[in-house]
Amino acid sequence: MFKVSFAVLLLAAAASAVHIQQRYHGQDIYAEPDCSIVTDHSRMFRDISDPTHYWICPEGQEKADYIQCPDNYAFMEKEQKCVVWEEWKWVEPYTK
Repeated sequence: MFKVSFAVLLLAAAASAVHIQQRYHGQDIYAEPDCSIVTDHSRMFRDISDPTHYWICPEGQEKADYIQCPDNYAFMEKEQKCVVWEEWKWVEPYTK
C-alpha cells in the first residue's frame, strides 16, 4: 500500500512541476507582445514588472510601442486604461 501511495504522490508532484514550467512561458509573463500575431490593435498589454507602463501594437508595426502612464497613474488591464494609484490594485496575471 505504501509503495502505491508513494508512486501516486510522486506522479502528482511531477505533474505539478510540469504545470509550473508551462505557466511562465514567453508572452504569458507580460513581456513585450509579439505584434506579428496581434489582431486587436486597440488592445493595451500590461507590463507585469512596471504597472506605470503598457504596450500597444499599432497596425502595420512589427515592434510594440512602450507607453508610460501619466504621473501618479498606473495601468489596469481589465479597464484598458491608466487609473490613479488609489484605484490601482494588483491582479494575478492571466496565463494560458
